[in-house]
Amino acid sequence: MKALYALVIAATAVACASIQPAPVQTGDRCLRCRRPIGDLRLAAEIIDNLRAPFLFRTAGCVAKYVKANEGQSFAAIFVTDHSTGRMLPASQAWFVPAQIPAPEGKRTEADYVAFGSRSDAQAFGTHGDPLRWAQVVAEAPAN
Repeated sequence: MKALYALVIAATAVACASIQPAPVQTGDRCLRCRRPIGDLRLAAEIIDNLRAPFLFRTAGCVAKYVKANEGQSFAAIFVTDHSTGRMLPASQAWFVPAQIPAPEGKRTEADYVAFGSRSDAQAFGTHGDPLRWAQVVAEAPAN
């Protein structure tokens, strides 16, 4: 019986410890810039230490937020793998600088596209080697 209790406690601890991204929908508002999320393949999110999700329009937007809030800790940061449409931890992603459409659709802006594999990132990008999350945050302006 003690073994059963130990198993239940261990399973509960593992289930509570894993952090999953919240669903993002087109039209949700970015926490940082307040613009609508238009392309779900570019979306990102932060899960704070209370497990509350905060949505971002792009990886670049979340990087700017992280840099502007350097002293703050987060439970998780997720970005969307452009190839699969699935969220993955930002620390595991490869990033390619890219020009993406602005929400108004009339112009483009510099940002990043995230990929789960380096080979996918290299196939997409033409501007040097893919970047890791720490590099994206380091390059982000703190505004």
